[in-house]
Amino acid sequence: MNLKKIMQAPMRRRQTLKYEDRIVSQTVAYHDWILKKEQQEREGSVLLGQELSMEYIAYSGCGEKFSLTEVEADIAVFYGDGGKPEKEEMALLADYFARHPKALLVYADEDEIDSASGEPRRRNPWLKPDWSPDTLISYFYFGNLFAVRTKSLQDILWLGSGDFRSNLYDFCLKAVEKAGEACHFDSVLFHNTSPIRPFGMEEKYEELKKEAYIRRGWPLQAEGMVSIVIPSKDNPGVLSTCIHSVMEASTYRNFEIIVVDNGSSEKNRRRIELMLSMMTPECRFRYVYEPMEFNFSAMCNKGVRLARGEYVMLLNDDIEIIQEDWLEKMMRKAVLPHVGAVGVKLFYPGSHTIQHAGITNIRLGPAHKLQFRDDRTDYYFLRNRLAFDVLGVTGACLLVKKSIYEEAGGLSEALRVAFNDVEFCYHVYEMGYYNVICNDVALYHHESLSRGMDDSVEKLKRLHQELNMLYELHPDIYGRDPFYHRYLVKDVLDQEFYAGNRYEYTDRLDTVEPESLRDGLRPEWCNEVLRMGIEFAGDLCKWETGRSGGGNYFIQGWCYALQVDNSQYRFNLLLKPVNRGDGPSAENGGEEGAVWKLPVSRQYRPDIQENLGHLQMVALTGVCLQFGREALPEGEYRIGFLWEDCCSRQKLYQWTAETMEIVH
Repeated sequence: MNLKKIMQAPMRRRQTLKYEDRIVSQTVAYHDWILKKEQQEREGSVLLGQELSMEYIAYSGCGEKFSLTEVEADIAVFYGDGGKPEKEEMALLADYFARHPKALLVYADEDEIDSASGEPRRRNPWLKPDWSPDTLISYFYFGNLFAVRTKSLQDILWLGSGDFRSNLYDFCLKAVEKAGEACHFDSVLFHNTSPIRPFGMEEKYEELKKEAYIRRGWPLQAEGMVSIVIPSKDNPGVLSTCIHSVMEASTYRNFEIIVVDNGSSEKNRRRIELMLSMMTPECRFRYVYEPMEFNFSAMCNKGVRLARGEYVMLLNDDIEIIQEDWLEKMMRKAVLPHVGAVGVKLFYPGSHTIQHAGITNIRLGPAHKLQFRDDRTDYYFLRNRLAFDVLGVTGACLLVKKSIYEEAGGLSEALRVAFNDVEFCYHVYEMGYYNVICNDVALYHHESLSRGMDDSVEKLKRLHQELNMLYELHPDIYGRDPFYHRYLVKDVLDQEFYAGNRYEYTDRLDTVEPESLRDGLRPEWCNEVLRMGIEFAGDLCKWETGRSGGGNYFIQGWCYALQVDNSQYRFNLLLKPVNRGDGPSAENGGEEGAVWKLPVSRQYRPDIQENLGHLQMVALTGVCLQFGREALPEGEYRIGFLWEDCCSRQKLYQWTAETMEIVH
């Protein structure tokens, strides 16, 4: 054995070097990626707007004596002092104004220039959301470049402060109140030579925001009764913690609590009724006991029908209130005329670990950005600190006007378990409202950190069916999120907000030919050290558009192994007909019932590497492949992985719970 290890050692060192070289070859710098993107998008385009005159105004020149009335150009371009507008980018900006005649104010994206290595390199992009009224109230997210139609906004009264930032912030708050549109030109048009530093969240800007509320007729003080609906079953201890924390730790007192129980055991029902009887009359909740099959949506809808408040809150029974002004801050947003659903940041219990900070819609579906990140760190231009407009918030703690809830038809009862809260938020967005996440509020959600994903074939099928239903109801939202920039990663679930140079499936896609394993798989190869995930399995058209439309089949996922050196193995994807064993083909109907092997290149997945920081050599965990529509016989297939040691005859395999349907 020792001699064998000695002979293998040089081979294994070579494999490790190859592994490291593959990581380097698949690592794409933002600078190179963005230049390529921009060249592809701008090549051959015809620019309009050459007749529009432009004047450039540095932020520092916008002091108390500045006046827009003295600007004669058609377009006034305001820019931060950390950089200078460039001719090519400003031609694009003029083109945007020419193509969007209703646009009064346009802001764009930005990045930084790093010259430390001698050659200027672009880095650290601030890729912004589309028009977000509540984000602008939180801070000046327009950043270091915005432009306005001069004549349309010359009548705005200049604040005249000695602080030019206050003047600019006040001016923009007034400008977006004018008839017309505030627009996001979603390209990087400004390059800072110094680090980007947002402003507007400091205390000194509160008076500007208060004046904006007054001008718009928004209430300065939130009022109205909130009906808190708590679905619960067989959780009397958890429910007690939730209710008592609401009662004891809320400065906003105008609320009622309605508990909807869909069939606790008699013992637990008595415990809940005893808890209710021991509470003082002013602290009591309403207890609705009605045995029914589990349907989260139906339970919430029943509670809302019984609600007496102008506002309704959906609250999980495992939420614990740890911030006294939580409901007050949520209500400050919920009362605004343009706001739909309001959510909050959720922590895992007893920690600063983020569980939820708003829902982002990516190609994989609804995603919880910043999950498992430590909230003591600031992320992506204060995303975990302030209130932001988002496409969705979690139903674990969701506040909305009762009238909007009813107008939307409540939660879809066709979505019994998953995505019902997301579908509701998407519906509310399509009704014309803005959903808001209050990341200045944090609560505990007593959902275990170790809780796993649905891991049975039946549960995963149900999950996929409900995800498909979500996008059948909202086809125009598939792969799109107005509050999540198109240049940010959307092909994998990156926990943070990274530019797409981290991973784009088009650059990773292998085209493979399935190979029949006539001899099948040996039982001794089956090993639970393999950990796997399938992110998508279906036709490529559905991956790209959300609608099945023929073409090649596409599979994306990942796999790593515990207790072995991951750098020493080559990857294969496995497919076998559902209910088939793993033995030779002759035992399973020949070619029609074969196990199929799909050799693939290992893809660099920095997101998986970050999440598995305690393990070594787990960077090349990705699989991204396509194969011909008729490459396999029709039927339903189970998906798995086969690993082959490059320096020995060892093989490892395991099956996931994921399946895919092959139809010619």
